[in-house]
Amino acid sequence: MPFAPINLSYDLQNKLENFVKNHNFIELYKEYRWHRDTWQNGFPDILKLEKEITNIARNNFLRKEDILSVATWGSKKKFNLQKIESPKILPLSLYDKNGYPDKRIEKDPLIPLKELQANTKGLGPTYLSKILRFALPSEFGAIDTRIVRVVGEGDPNSKRQEWLSLKVRKDGQCIPKNQSAWPSEYFTWINILRFFAHFLNKSGKFCPHPKDFLKEGLRTPGVWTCADVEMALFSYASKNIK
Repeated sequence: MPFAPINLSYDLQNKLENFVKNHNFIELYKEYRWHRDTWQNGFPDILKLEKEITNIARNNFLRKEDILSVATWGSKKKFNLQKIESPKILPLSLYDKNGYPDKRIEKDPLIPLKELQANTKGLGPTYLSKILRFALPSEFGAIDTRIVRVVGEGDPNSKRQEWLSLKVRKDGQCIPKNQSAWPSEYFTWINILRFFAHFLNKSGKFCPHPKDFLKEGLRTPGVWTCADVEMALFSYASKNIK
């Protein structure tokens, strides 16, 4: 189970509890769709990336090729890989010596995010967060423009919730890295994912993982991770965006 949520205001916790009680996360998870990745297909590309990248990340580093793989998967159109700069090997503090999530992430999930930002160029909040999502799916979920437009600020045509102070660019194509709420609001986002994961796991509403995720040891049967919750919220955002 993911780390427990911390530092969420009482008001935000009430909003989140009302949301999770009034939305079917199981159905939202099953409605997730990105390129070939659908629940009916078993999320094949996500499975492949998670398997490869978590194996590498347990050594507390990633390769540039891992970053390029995530960028290619995450782009709606062909991503300009030439603009991404990084060393061939990047240090990334995610796991302890026994292969479990580093306990420091419990209090500060921004530690690996800041490492990534310091060692790469050409990646904004969306892709930085996607890399962490594949490297440690139990504790991280991506944040992208769809989600920010629906649960953040700056898009009154789409906003349905008020959870984050993040904004998207006026054309809706990216989350600016130079806004004052970044990266602090990513801390809030991770704790929102933790909140939902703990609520769902305690309620007995089991996550319907495709069988190959269980076969490969990437998930514990029925247990929601931060990445699973993010996938459900991505589906919600996709349905509420204009």
